[in-house]
Amino acid sequence: MADRRQSLLDAALELVEEGGLDAVTIAALTERSGMSNGSIYHHFGSRAGVFAKLYADSYARCIAAMLPALNAPTTREGVRTLTLNYLDWVIANPSRARFLYAAPDHADPEAKMVEFGPVLAWFAARMASGELRAVPAWMLEPVAMGPAHESVRRYLLGVFDLHQAREFIADAVWSVLSH
Repeated sequence: MADRRQSLLDAALELVEEGGLDAVTIAALTERSGMSNGSIYHHFGSRAGVFAKLYADSYARCIAAMLPALNAPTTREGVRTLTLNYLDWVIANPSRARFLYAAPDHADPEAKMVEFGPVLAWFAARMASGELRAVPAWMLEPVAMGPAHESVRRYLLGVFDLHQAREFIADAVWSVLSH
């Protein structure tokens, strides 16, 4: 059953890549995946359910790629490696990254907080100890990761060389958070 669900999510991701969110219809999903309408509704409930699961799956994969950075020996290396891991995930998974940026309204805020919890806890501990500038949790992603997010947006549009800029971006994120 999990393989069928993953096949459907893969089909949805292909459709998004080819024609945007509007290209993902139940009819297109049945054609692309070979699954029946009933099966799609059974597994996901609706088109919005497909998007929600695809978002959750993509977000979890992105966070999983970042988590090894939390074991870095220094705070500076942790911040930089977290940023580099995120950028490398985007480079390796442009379709999923493009979907995450195109479909933020499909995110379950509570589920995102659970996934992102270890990263937030890592930052909170270093802010509490004075190793990093204190930034409220709600500001961490848009303010601290702003250089990474803007660079990724431009990369996904095809107007920015993320490979060449990744070290500069990691330095910029460190700059925002360091004293």
